[in-house]
Amino acid sequence: MKVLVKYVSLILLITAVSFTQNDGTGNTGLAFLKLGVTSRSISLGEAVVSSTNDASATHYNPAALFNGSKMNLVFMHNEQILGVRTEFFGAKMKGDKFAFGLSLNNTSVDKIEIREIPGEPLGEFTAQNFAFGLSAGYKVNNMLSIGVTGKFIYEKIYVDNASGFAFDIGGLYVKDNLSIGAAFTNFGSMTELRNEATKMPSALRFGGSYSIILVGMSSRLLVAADGYKVFDGGKFHANTGAEFQYKDFLALRVGYQSGYENKSITTGIGLKYKSVSLDYAFVPYKYSLGSSHTITLATGF
Repeated sequence: MKVLVKYVSLILLITAVSFTQNDGTGNTGLAFLKLGVTSRSISLGEAVVSSTNDASATHYNPAALFNGSKMNLVFMHNEQILGVRTEFFGAKMKGDKFAFGLSLNNTSVDKIEIREIPGEPLGEFTAQNFAFGLSAGYKVNNMLSIGVTGKFIYEKIYVDNASGFAFDIGGLYVKDNLSIGAAFTNFGSMTELRNEATKMPSALRFGGSYSIILVGMSSRLLVAADGYKVFDGGKFHANTGAEFQYKDFLALRVGYQSGYENKSITTGIGLKYKSVSLDYAFVPYKYSLGSSHTITLATGF
């Protein structure tokens, strides 16, 4: 029974997460590491390797810890199809030459049925994926910064579990209103889950962004474009995004992601009052698969 449950639950978990983040032939596991974090990043089509300005830099590019406010806390809740749910917490602090960050990412799939034979289920359980990361950045000079993240990763499916370690490394170049960034992510290994170790979704993310100050409107327009590729079996994704920010109070965002069978357009809105911001992202899925909703609460000072 345990063997049957293990394989049935594994198939259900892979199916659920694959629907939310389909990426080629699926030669790697731990798909939750490929899911976007924070409403701003998701609504910009994840074209943020050079423009992330909060603690989501711990996920996308640790060199970008120098962007934005000196200190920042973010909490994200994301609901997707088939019971996939993600909570993300991130914190960052920067100085003149060094920056540090912390991240917690928990992705779960609820109400997976336990079955031994056809008929009524014997019960239910929740599959868990968890990552804890510590990040550090170093400012080489006024234009160039580098960063690294170390992560502890844990996965549990029914009674089986595995753990491992991974690291990210990134760089960021900023001159005037232009930013260019790149990051290699999720390089590491896992212990065996029952009989086989899950392969990390090692990937490259690179891109640039340009900020335009609209003086007459007291506004700012950001445009960004990224390339994203999981090395083993992943498709190449071209991600683009634009953000219109009015008086540091209201932000309207839109993005486009290529190469995904079930999604393309991303949208979102953000509101900010003093040091507190509330952001929302909406991603519709194709083939009547529903949609993704993301809410992020953040504070920076």
